[in-house]
Amino acid sequence: MKTIFGHLQKPLNCPVLIVLHRLKNVRIRMDEVLRYSTHLHIKEAEDKEPLKNGVIYLAPGNYHMLLERDGHLALSVSEQVNFSRPSIDVTFVNIAELYGEKATGIILTGANNDGAFGLSNIAHNGGKTIVQKPDEARVSIMPEAALRLNTNAELMNLNEIAQYLSLNFS
Repeated sequence: MKTIFGHLQKPLNCPVLIVLHRLKNVRIRMDEVLRYSTHLHIKEAEDKEPLKNGVIYLAPGNYHMLLERDGHLALSVSEQVNFSRPSIDVTFVNIAELYGEKATGIILTGANNDGAFGLSNIAHNGGKTIVQKPDEARVSIMPEAALRLNTNAELMNLNEIAQYLSLNFS
């Protein structure tokens, strides 16, 4: 994410939701860590917060991040999915249902299958799906799982993902 956000020169004209798997007992503020690599507005999501264009929202540790129809965020402590809370699948399925062909899902490096099912929901609803090239990923399990369920997803390296975001959402 540091590579992607570091290449973006100006805020995006849409909100961005980031779901990272984190240990629930580790109190590192990822928004603070990522701020060192970009000038973009990055913050940890808050329950019932309205979405704003140009803001990058991080799912807080131990909460699923969802969107409500009225454009507000919702945080949930419902059951773990793929041994994860937050779960990428939970967020992607929710976004696919609400935004259909306007949704874009991106899967990066990771060590389980979370996100693959949700990404297929985005594709099924006409949205754009992007997967980091597995040979570039630190851990290729998530990109490979995503590609097994989403054979039409676009494969991109981190620089290409940053360029795609700049060209399509700036």
